Amino acid sequence: MAKKKSPKRRIRFDRIAMIVIPVLLIAIGVLLIISLFSGNKGKTKPSPEPTAETTPEPAATPTPEPTPEPTTDPETDSRFFDTDSYLIIANKKHKLPDGYVPADLAYPEVDMRYNNWTMRWDAAVALEEMFAAAAEEDVHLVMGSGYRGEDFQKVLYDGYVAEGGQSYADSISSRPGYSDHQTGLATDLCGQDSDYDLTQDFENTKEGKWLAANAHKYGFIMRYPKGKEDITGYAYEPWHFRYITKEEAQKLHDAGENMTFEEFYGLSGGDYAE
Repeated sequence: MAKKKSPKRRIRFDRIAMIVIPVLLIAIGVLLIISLFSGNKGKTKPSPEPTAETTPEPAATPTPEPTPEPTTDPETDSRFFDTDSYLIIANKKHKLPDGYVPADLAYPEVDMRYNNWTMRWDAAVALEEMFAAAAEEDVHLVMGSGYRGEDFQKVLYDGYVAEGGQSYADSISSRPGYSDHQTGLATDLCGQDSDYDLTQDFENTKEGKWLAANAHKYGFIMRYPKGKEDITGYAYEPWHFRYITKEEAQKLHDAGENMTFEEFYGLSGGDYAE
């Protein structure tokens, strides 16, 4: 015969069940909440894809037009009329100031003929340098003329007028005040054989050839080149050289054969303005 369950034991089981089951349910709920919370927390909100923005190109800045260099009319350029300038002009269109005498005349220590000639200081120094360089190549130059004052030039010119008239004098000499020699920057050069001094045959001498090829290296130009009589106002003089500084003489030399002072600097020349 089976024993009857004790009522007291049943009551205790029921009480335990009533306590444990709710606790389990609560625990499960808490775990679910924690799980959900942890899952959401671990997920990062996706960053939005960057939108490609079009950066507007800066407006093009217009290139400013270059400011043109101011041009100076050669006929008013002080370089050609300042009496201290090495580019002072003296020709049949441009007269030197009345009674002009350079302030820095000096005697170059070179062989001379006909007189004791002077030139402006820097020209005299350059002449000595040129004579020395020529001598090293067995070319021996002689100075046949240098500075000639206005009074000296008048005597020469009047003599040519008396000899052949004014037209004749104008063709071979300068009127007083118009002479390149009065600048103190011009010289007539000779060779050791005086038979060719101050004639166009000088171009065929050793000295004439050397000067034509080398004078610019020392600051001198042939003042009255061949075939340029209408521009310079004077016939071809292969013996007449004019100092304008080494830099300027090189420019004229590079500009082409027989380039004249008037052409290169844009100055008027030719015959006298009546």
